Amino acid sequence: MPTAIITGAAVRLGKALACHLADRGWNLALSHNSSDPAEVIVYAEKAGVLCKTYPGDLSDVGFAEGLVAQAVSEFSDIALLVNCAANFIQENVEHTSTKTLVDTMHLNLMAPYLLMRDYKQKIGRGMIVNILDERITKNIPTFAAYSVSKVALEHATKLAAVEWGETVRVNAIAPGLILPPAGKGQEYLEKNKKNVPTQTHGDVADLTRALDYLIDSPFINGEILFVDGGSSKDRLSQN
Repeated sequence: MPTAIITGAAVRLGKALACHLADRGWNLALSHNSSDPAEVIVYAEKAGVLCKTYPGDLSDVGFAEGLVAQAVSEFSDIALLVNCAANFIQENVEHTSTKTLVDTMHLNLMAPYLLMRDYKQKIGRGMIVNILDERITKNIPTFAAYSVSKVALEHATKLAAVEWGETVRVNAIAPGLILPPAGKGQEYLEKNKKNVPTQTHGDVADLTRALDYLIDSPFINGEILFVDGGSSKDRLSQN
């Protein structure tokens, strides 16, 4: 069975993708910080796959630099890295605190960059998928540091795809209105779907299908797969 390294794997999208990969027969190397990965562990056991957890803060460069090596020491068949871990802090450019800027760049950009580098050096095959955001096509200052980090990660995705395509494919998924922000519920999705060209919101199943497509399509490399109902194409929409 192949193994996937997944960051941010205990909650939200990372959790959904981890469980989906378990259903597909992938062993799991789960990176998580303070969130409890127990539900994913139980799910993996029921799916009959191996699951190891690696707790730690990816904004700590030392932990980020050691993660791939830890996984390689326990799994010999790693074939996928999914970079999900991120923060999402609502501060515009003028009011971005230095702490927010540093933490966001470390977690959202530096950590996946280091993991990509180490994956290529230590594994050198398979695929990397970075989770972005449909906001990368827009200029929305509400979550300024977050937006800058995701735009930079998009560029890193394309650079790595060009450099490594012969051995490691590198792609990204850019979700739109699929999960509500932390602390908000289904009503947030219903309220905001009117801003989406399809007049609907998505579901995590849309993202698992996107991941399947990237895994199963060996000639796809360097692509940003938008799963957003067309929101990234709507220049009038600033939601």
